[in-house]
Amino acid sequence: MPTLSALLPSIREPLAAWWDHEDLGRPLLLMTTARAASAAPPDTDDLERFWYDVDLAIECAMWGIDCADYHGVALPCHLPALGSAAMAAALGAEMRYVDRRTMWAHPVCATLEDALSISWNPEVRGCHYLREVTRRSAALSHDHHYVAPFPLEGPADTLAGLYGTERLMVDMLSRPTEVKRALEHMKRLWIEAFADIQGLIAAGQNEGYIGWAGIWAPGTTFPMQEDNSYMVSDTVFREFYLPHIRDIVDVMDYALWHLDGIASARTHLDTLLSIPRLRAIQWVPDPGREAIREWYGLFRHILSSGKSVEAIARYEEVDDLVANVGTRGLLIAVEGVTPEQAQRLLGKYGW
Repeated sequence: MPTLSALLPSIREPLAAWWDHEDLGRPLLLMTTARAASAAPPDTDDLERFWYDVDLAIECAMWGIDCADYHGVALPCHLPALGSAAMAAALGAEMRYVDRRTMWAHPVCATLEDALSISWNPEVRGCHYLREVTRRSAALSHDHHYVAPFPLEGPADTLAGLYGTERLMVDMLSRPTEVKRALEHMKRLWIEAFADIQGLIAAGQNEGYIGWAGIWAPGTTFPMQEDNSYMVSDTVFREFYLPHIRDIVDVMDYALWHLDGIASARTHLDTLLSIPRLRAIQWVPDPGREAIREWYGLFRHILSSGKSVEAIARYEEVDDLVANVGTRGLLIAVEGVTPEQAQRLLGKYGW
């Protein structure tokens, strides 16, 4: 596998230009293909070990990195995680296993006031695990791979994991002052955790940073999200969510928003596009609505605002997407490609 120092020269300037919404006259293509492995992947049927064994997590990550080839602007990277509710886990939520793909956070706060006593504490099991996997991976990462911060979610997603989604939504109506105080606390914990994790990642001494979306940036970056915001109006979003989103955007250099689902896009996209320092939007449609041609108008709207966009497409969709949307600010994560298909796309688009 090529080293990072061999891969970076060809992608450094194109990705910096994408973050700055410049037109390179060609789309950026992010593609990963599998290569034959010399050994079977590390594995276990023990869910406790699968989710919390640091040695196993590192072995699995290094096996996956070394059994892949990276094309276009893709780079080898490792995402430490505890499912999608990793931040809630790090702050002490009760985590219940579903399988080796999913575990869910269950509330541990009986009141909003309880949430104010929660801290970023390395002695909490989830926090210890995520920090240790990050530290161990960073120690192996120099010129080999990037380490992404674990999925920190958003303040409201995390508060919902600790307190309960339904209670949080009801309290936005009945106890708005207390909710705002709890969200402020969650935001401060987000910023503290981000700084702590970035400090651990820095031990790898690699140039630039990466987030869980796999997009390299010259400075600190993270794909932000508030998945439960699809349930609220834009008026509520602006009151309870937006102030904290703006503050989190301000603590990094290259902020990306993970826009998940049609309801969020319909209700909150223009509000998100109004954030000056938010540079790009990653679009993830609802299940069953993945066909890329449905979203050309959405992409054009994002791009016309001066933000860049990441689209997720199949190989056979790429040419029509480029023809209809153009190249300025467009990054395409192409799923399920073969090495031959990856090379064909790179050749056609001048990479």
